[in-house]
This record gives sequence, structure tokens and C-alpha cells, in this order.
Amino acid sequence: MMDHPGRLIVFEGPDHVGRSTHARFVKERLEAHGVASVTFGLARSRLLGEQIKREGHGIHDYGSRTRALLYATDLHDQLIHEIIPAYRAGYVVIADRYTITPAVREEMRGTPLSWLQGLYDGAPEPDATIILDIGPRRLLDRILYAQGGLERLSNYECGLDLGLGTTSTTSFLAYQKKMRKRFREIASETDAHIISTNGTPLEVHSRVWDAIHPVVSGMLEPIQITNGSDE
Repeated sequence: MMDHPGRLIVFEGPDHVGRSTHARFVKERLEAHGVASVTFGLARSRLLGEQIKREGHGIHDYGSRTRALLYATDLHDQLIHEIIPAYRAGYVVIADRYTITPAVREEMRGTPLSWLQGLYDGAPEPDATIILDIGPRRLLDRILYAQGGLERLSNYECGLDLGLGTTSTTSFLAYQKKMRKRFREIASETDAHIISTNGTPLEVHSRVWDAIHPVVSGMLEPIQITNGSDE
């Protein structure tokens, strides 16, 4: 771990699990306690972010190693120009995906994990890693409720490129089952926290906060509550 006054908090997990929402909740709560914070995520670098976004689902047609190299380059550019400077300045840096999620996705497609991990050599170790956990069926229901169907997901996002099912639905469920198993294995091998997303968003946030509080507690200022008077 780097010698730094800041903290690095990482959210990992499948798409649509609520990573961005809970990263925002943590940022807002930290700022209420007077702690400067900043968020970042995949495909947000000045170097490659816009190019990756323009590709859209097209990036899923690339080879696994090519795709992994693009995302790793995107992250390293953010590390150099944004993340590490904020980290050293004492900010709490909050990641909406860091190294685990992109590595797990490509490991599923046959790329060796050791090679994938090598792409992130030199990246700061997180002070806290949160893996948001959800069952495949409940994740499917969430997507169906939000989007009305799986049509907006690519074959890659449904796992159809892995031959796990003959329809988008059966493939998606099988793919998410494998992903969930791998996330849980990684958590058991590391200090990552598996956080259930059962319950309301605020209930989930409470569990997230309990997990990260030990690494930020020394930075928190009391929240000042006033009655609106000048006295």
C-alpha cells in the first residue's frame, strides 16, 4: 500500500447491481462529514474514455486481451492524471469498478488471471473493496423492470459468446451464476467485503458504511446540525 493521507474505496460487482448508486451515497455521506472525495470508473480517462464509449457494444466484439488492454490503459491514465494526485492530496477516492470486475469478465473468456493481474501492476491497493452481491434471477428482474427486456444488452453482457445458453435469458442467468461464484471466491481469498443487496437502498448503504467506516473514521468531522438561528 502506498504511503498516503487519502483512502481508496472500490466498488465491484456485475452491471446493474447498484455500484454507481452506492458510490454516490458514500461520496455524499463523506462530504457531509467534511471529507473531500472524488469518484472515477471505467471508460472515463481523457486518453481513451470517449473512444471506449463511442465503441459502445462494439468493444465487446474485440478479442479478450485487446479489450483487457484497452480498459487497463484507461485505468492507468486515470491513475496518473487524477486518482493518485487526489489520493496523495488526502481525498477519499471512490472507484465504480477498479481491477476485479474487468479481470473476472475476461477470465471467464479464457484469458489467464495472472496475465490480467499483470496489467494492473503498480495500481494502488484499495483500503476497502466492496463487492455488491445479487442473485442472478433478482438481477434479471431488476434489468427487466428498468429496461423492459434484455434487448439493450449485448451478447457479451448476456454471456452468449460463451455458449452458456440458447436464449439471452438462459445465458444471462448462467453467466451471472458463474460471475457471482467467482466474485465470492475472490472475496474469500482477499480482504474484500461481500455486501448483500437485499433490502432497500438505504439498508444496503448501511451495510456498505459499516464495512468502510474503519478506514475513514479518522477523517470524519462531526455533522453540524443547526436550528437555523444565529445564536
